[in-house]
Parts: sequence; structure tokens; C-alpha cells
Amino acid sequence: MTDIAHFDVTWRGGTDSWECDQMGHMNVQFYGAKFDQAEAVLLSRLGLPGDWPVQPRADHIVFRKESRVGAALWVQSAVIGADPAAGALRLRHIMYHSPSRAAAATVETLVGNLPAEVVAAGAARLVDPALVEAAADFPAVASHEGVSLEQARALGLTETGVSTAIPEDLRPGGMIDRRGLIRRLSEAVGHLIASEDTSAEYFRANHIGSAALDYRVRWSRPVRPGDVLILRSGASGTVGRTLRFFHWLLDDKTGEALATVEIVAVYFDMKARKAIPVPAPILALFEGRTVSWPA
Repeated sequence: MTDIAHFDVTWRGGTDSWECDQMGHMNVQFYGAKFDQAEAVLLSRLGLPGDWPVQPRADHIVFRKESRVGAALWVQSAVIGADPAAGALRLRHIMYHSPSRAAAATVETLVGNLPAEVVAAGAARLVDPALVEAAADFPAVASHEGVSLEQARALGLTETGVSTAIPEDLRPGGMIDRRGLIRRLSEAVGHLIASEDTSAEYFRANHIGSAALDYRVRWSRPVRPGDVLILRSGASGTVGRTLRFFHWLLDDKTGEALATVEIVAVYFDMKARKAIPVPAPILALFEGRTVSWPA
């Protein structure tokens, strides 16, 4: 990591014990919460009012190093693209460990519905994407075309979550924030892989853990407190030692997509903290049940 103009510290804190899960490291939802904070700080410094209805469009989140209890962390953020016509900014956030300065996670995001003066302020302090380990262009994200509750049922996607939207999960204007979305995804995985042969007891007895490596998120529209949210999930196969799966967050009344997420995950030996091949019971569970993305 080097000092770069306009690549500023936007959050500083750490990993609390209550943020860690059964894998012994910080749960992914709390990375989301800390990046939510960092993004709010960056946009505030660009002049955005705190109650402005920001509309996130897409995220690419990469998890690079686990964070365990007591880890000291900070986030630096930069504007790496501006689209005045669309009222949008492309942002880059990187979370670091202190004092090693090793990257814990990164987020590249497209944020829309911004006032012209905020986009102009961002454009005035652009950082070359290459300086913050980003590609020249935002990576392609899957379309929401064909994503619906009806299609989820037709594909036999597993119902992995039922909940209501709560105010704590929502940005001003009603878009679901990262923590609210990722918390639901984290809880959904247990339902996706639920079987007699893949119980929590099996994983504990064999010292097997799992970790997300890569999230590609696309948001659709705001929701209101009390709206019923349904998660439908499926696996799209394995590549090397990684398992690929996806989630559709859907409106229970209309069947519309609210967000879609593609995930790359890995299993690991909890004693050695090293990646292992996808366990045989997981492979067997999804045999004949994988669904291509996009559907």
C-alpha cells in the first residue's frame, strides 16, 4: 500500500468478538457494515446530505484475508469513475489490517441517484483505478432479466430465507444496505446445503469451515419496512476448489427481483486454516441440481 492523493481513510475500527461466527473469523455481514460506514463517510465528504436516497447499483466484493477477534482494521476509499449524465460514481474501498497493511477485503461499487454537485465533486478528485488495484472498467454484472419468484419456482431453487424488511437494514430511500443483504445470505447458506450428511455436526467433527471469496451483487429497487422478502438460492457448480452459488432476493407480493448475488466460496481446514477441496457430501448434494447463471 502506498500513499495516493484522494485515497482517504473513511473508517477505522476493529473486529469485535460478537462479530465472529462459528468459523472463528468475522462474519461477512460485518465487512458489509464497515464498508457501508466507509461509503457514507466518503459521500458525506463529497457533499451528500445524510438523508439522501442513494441507489447502489452493483458491487464486486472480494474477501482476501480473514479477520479474527481483536483485529485492528481500517478502510481507505477513492472515486475511480464519474458519470454525470447518469448521476453516478464508481467507488473503490479497500479494508486493511493494522499494522501489517495486508488487504482484508475490497469493494468496487456503482452508486447512482446522486446530486450533480456530488458527482462533480467526485469527478474533481478521481483516482486512477490501477493505483487502487481496480480494472479500467467495472466488471460486467448479470442481468435481472428472467429473475422472478415464478422463475425461481420453475427452476426448483431452494427457499433459503423468509423475512421482512426492517428499518435498520435500509438506507434513506429504502435500498437494502450491504449488512442487511449479506446477513440474509450468510444465514441462507445453511439452508441451501441442509441434509443429513451435511449437518453442522458433520462440519465440526471434521474441522471443516467455509469462507466467501467473491460476491457480485446487483440491486434493483427500494423496499418499505414490513415488505416480505424471499430468498431463493441455487448452486452453479464447482471450479477447482471453489463452489459457485447464487441467491435471488425477491418481493413476496410481486415476485420481482430486489437484488441478485453470485458467490464464490471455499471450504477450509479449521485447524490449518488452509483451503481444501469441496467436501464429497457437498458435491453429492448438488449432483444433478446445478443451475447455470444467468438462468
